[in-house]
Amino acid sequence: MEQIIQLLKSIQPQDFVDIALLSAIIYWLLLLIKGTRTIPILVGLTVLLGAYGGASFLELDAIGWLMDNLFASFVVILVVLFQADIRNALAQVGMTTMLREGPPAAQEEWIAEVVRAANIMARKRIGGTIVLERETGLRNFVERGKVLNADPTAELLESIFHTSSPLHDGAVIITRQGKLAAARCILPLSMNPATSAFLGTRHRSALGLTEETDAVVVVVSEERGFISVAYRGKLQRNLDEQQVRARITQILQGTEQQDAHTPDSAPAQIA
Repeated sequence: MEQIIQLLKSIQPQDFVDIALLSAIIYWLLLLIKGTRTIPILVGLTVLLGAYGGASFLELDAIGWLMDNLFASFVVILVVLFQADIRNALAQVGMTTMLREGPPAAQEEWIAEVVRAANIMARKRIGGTIVLERETGLRNFVERGKVLNADPTAELLESIFHTSSPLHDGAVIITRQGKLAAARCILPLSMNPATSAFLGTRHRSALGLTEETDAVVVVVSEERGFISVAYRGKLQRNLDEQQVRARITQILQGTEQQDAHTPDSAPAQIA
């Protein structure tokens, strides 16, 4: 009892701050890895650590030697296994600390063109992927595509994704300034194990980009003529024109809210 009392007396105010900050960091990390392939990897590492402890306890020299050599490069192993998660975490930290600019002028005009293009393409069953840049720069994706630097009119977007166009494969990227920066851009595929196996490459690439960046991606399904919006690794499916416009506007202006009729969720079927 006396030891507990002495321990309580030794606690300083900064200790509470330290514990609170550590708890916030752990909670933030858990949110980052929730629903990703990181959880199974952590379980696998935990099993290896358990095997290492069991080998040491039972004095299994061969297994112990193998584990010693394995864990000698533990930091490198962690970096290789979690490179995508580390990159995503650093990007989110950077986005929360950088100076943010206000929304570009005439944003409503090019949003209206994007929505109109998606609606036309959906009616004609023309598949397409339209990426809207936010705080995270997409220059590396732009440079690997066909640079256009044009105004994103509905007619231009429709003509790009028409099957007879040489630029219809891949995605188009629209910058924060409202310029159609490039077409035929290749996006990373989603690595989330919870992603439905029924989703095609177009939707997987939209989810993959939003898992790594804060971009918004509008996807038009060629098979069903549905319009979907991907953001932060989640997909809202089968939206009408008004819902697409509202969702894009809310995200770009930082006022997004959950829609009771089209909740964010892991994709479960082809959109």
